[in-house]
Amino acid sequence: MADKLDRIIGDYVNGRLEARIKSIESRYLYKQKVDNLGNRTAYSGGSEQLSHVLNKEALENDEEYIKLKDLMYQFSLWYEPLIKEEKEIIKLKHCGYGGFTWYRVMMELDNEGIEISEKKAKFIYYRFRKDINPHIGYFI
Repeated sequence: MADKLDRIIGDYVNGRLEARIKSIESRYLYKQKVDNLGNRTAYSGGSEQLSHVLNKEALENDEEYIKLKDLMYQFSLWYEPLIKEEKEIIKLKHCGYGGFTWYRVMMELDNEGIEISEKKAKFIYYRFRKDINPHIGYFI
C-alpha cells in the first residue's frame, strides 16, 4: 500500500491536485443562488459584482485551497527543473492510481527510446522522494 508521499506525488503527476484546486475555485466563483425550494433564482437582493467579490474573498480564505496551492507550488519547485527522463520515470511509476511496477516502467521507457538501467531509474526515483519529503512533509 502506498504511503501518503506516494499519493501526493501521484496526485501531482496525474493532475489530480490541479483538478481539486479547480473544483474548489468553481465551487466559490460559479455559485448560483437557490431559493428554499431548490430552484435557481434570478435575483437574490444583492448585486452580482458584490457577491462575486465576496465569493472571491471566501475563496482566498479557504484553508484547503491555500494548502493545495502551497503544495502545488512546493512540488513544482522540485519537479519542474528535472530533465525529461527523470520526469518520465516519476510519471510512469505513479501512472494511474496504482502506478506501474518497475518492470513495466522499464518496458515503457524502452518503448519511448529512453536507454537507462533499472538501478539508475530506481536511484532517480528514490532520490527525488528523499529530496522532496522534508519540503512537503508538513502537508502529510
